[in-house]
Amino acid sequence: MKKIWKRVCTGILALTTILTALPITSVQAAETQYWTESAERVGHVEHLMNDGTIKSTFNEGHMKVEGETAYCVNINMKFKNGYKTRHNASASMSADQIEDVALSIEYMKQYAGSHSNLSANQAYLLEQCLVWQRLSEHLGWQCDNVRVVYSEISQDIQNEVYAGAKSFVKANKGRYKCGGYIYTGEGQDIGQFWAELNVGNAKVKKTTTNEIVTNGNAMYSIAGAIFGIFSDQNCSNQIGTLTTNENGETNEVEVTAGTVYIKELSAPKGYKLDTTVHSLKVEAGKTAVLNVSDVPKVTETLVDLFKIDMETGKATAQGDAALAGAEFTWHYYDGLYTKDNLPEKATRTWVTKTVVEKDNNGNIHYVTKLADAYKVSGDAFYTQNEKSVLPLGTLTVEETKAPDGYLLDGAYMQAGDSTEQIKGMYLTQITEDGEFAVLSGSNQYSVSDQVIRGGVKIQKRDLETKETKAQGSATLKDAAFEIISLNENPVLVEGKLYKKNETVKMIQTGIDGIATTTADLLPYGKYKMEETKAPEGYLTDGAKAIE
Repeated sequence: MKKIWKRVCTGILALTTILTALPITSVQAAETQYWTESAERVGHVEHLMNDGTIKSTFNEGHMKVEGETAYCVNINMKFKNGYKTRHNASASMSADQIEDVALSIEYMKQYAGSHSNLSANQAYLLEQCLVWQRLSEHLGWQCDNVRVVYSEISQDIQNEVYAGAKSFVKANKGRYKCGGYIYTGEGQDIGQFWAELNVGNAKVKKTTTNEIVTNGNAMYSIAGAIFGIFSDQNCSNQIGTLTTNENGETNEVEVTAGTVYIKELSAPKGYKLDTTVHSLKVEAGKTAVLNVSDVPKVTETLVDLFKIDMETGKATAQGDAALAGAEFTWHYYDGLYTKDNLPEKATRTWVTKTVVEKDNNGNIHYVTKLADAYKVSGDAFYTQNEKSVLPLGTLTVEETKAPDGYLLDGAYMQAGDSTEQIKGMYLTQITEDGEFAVLSGSNQYSVSDQVIRGGVKIQKRDLETKETKAQGSATLKDAAFEIISLNENPVLVEGKLYKKNETVKMIQTGIDGIATTTADLLPYGKYKMEETKAPEGYLTDGAKAIE
């Protein structure tokens, strides 16, 4: 018999079908012809009917088309070598029929590949029997259990193969791209079928865009992110769901080979939702991995502290004191805490100072915040998108060094819209609020410090004797002194503000020649005392002003 490939053109062929055969549409003129043959005998088959009777036993040949394996698709007709016309199997078979046959053959090929005890002829016989069984079920041949004689392939092996094929077909519906050709002509029709794996796996690997913020911080987790797998870019047809574990890796979902679209449906703890629709190309039999990074939720360091004078409530220091140079210590903790359960050691610590700034209206302020321009010492700031930020967690701040001329004791913070005075440490939490991280409390606080105050005491003496007793009938009583401010900044004395060179207080000596103020009369600064009235029996000539 001829084993070389041959193709010839023929004239118009008339084809007829019988009820139990695969129907074929009419053949057009000048169609390519393919040489078909039964190349060799491979084993004996029992044409077992569903009622248990054996219709016939025959020695089956190895069907080939142009030297390539093919299968009989009509057990009720005899085969004859010769040229046949090829048609797409879909012209005479439903997609379900093609898939059943192709998957059964694919199962047998895989089975034979893992069972070396089967010969090539035995494997082919089992493939052929599977084709007949599937077609019998679809076409009503009533020989659903056609088999190889048990003397050539044992009953146990055949039972295993036939049951395994059915399970394989059921489990793999839609996983393979199936097709086939039917060759028609004189005698029995034969077919060729194939099943190409048409699925792969898709998974996601998630990381963070900012490890400095998230690493070691329990407020953030890449576990629990949920992704949808969609067949369309509009994400209207979801075909699978992926969920990340603690390593940011998801489960694998089997999808049809080609391009799928993946979108995050639910962000993990501490992260913003990624609304990007990612495309992923999946190859058959392989696992495609989509690498994505989520942005952690952070807040900008928007806590501004404005230093003011406690008594005046203004951003102007009294006397010779200063509002610049106050130092604040900030502690960040990577967790949510209260004052009662703060860890002993902070995650990061910074010290900042107040500096003078002018706002858009030309007003002077003394302000500090978590930024390099104010930093005195401490750890590096957290940054994201080139801005200083705070991760989710807890932040505390406390004034730890008063500016010159002010007291640390008694200082308090106060939000502009609140009457609450926060003394000592201030605590705020940075928590999730939708797609954002927010600070509890206000973003701006005034910090009031008490100016240092003091008083003066002067002892009147006789200029000649240097004694604290007057000569003769003179007296040291009722000498008058004025206290004059020498400060560039105003001072508040007894409820009134005084400018430079203004007299802030008049005092007089008593019978003992002593004149004094209260201990807290004068704000921190420089003053001058001048005698404006001499006591009885004395002159003001020669008296010197005291600074």
